[in-house]
Amino acid sequence: MSGVIAAVTVRAAQRAKELGAEHALEALRQELELMPRLGVLLGPRGRGDMEVRKTRIEPTGDAPGLAVAYVYTPAPPPPTVAITSVTPDDGTSE
Repeated sequence: MSGVIAAVTVRAAQRAKELGAEHALEALRQELELMPRLGVLLGPRGRGDMEVRKTRIEPTGDAPGLAVAYVYTPAPPPPTVAITSVTPDDGTSE
């Protein structure tokens, strides 16, 4: 176990529900607990090495492809991830 705590904001959870992607978002949340730097870094690191990152959930028969933004804060301990945004993906590569 990596010791990273990952959570989904209320708004991101609502959006995932609207898009029929609750299970896919939960699977991503669990994956981010193991690999918090999974996505692409967006811009420079913030205060305290805070990172804003983006990743993608592939489309399934039940849900569209999604772009997911999250904030990773490695310090102070414990490291945390907050999934903040879920939007339909436009299909372009990162």
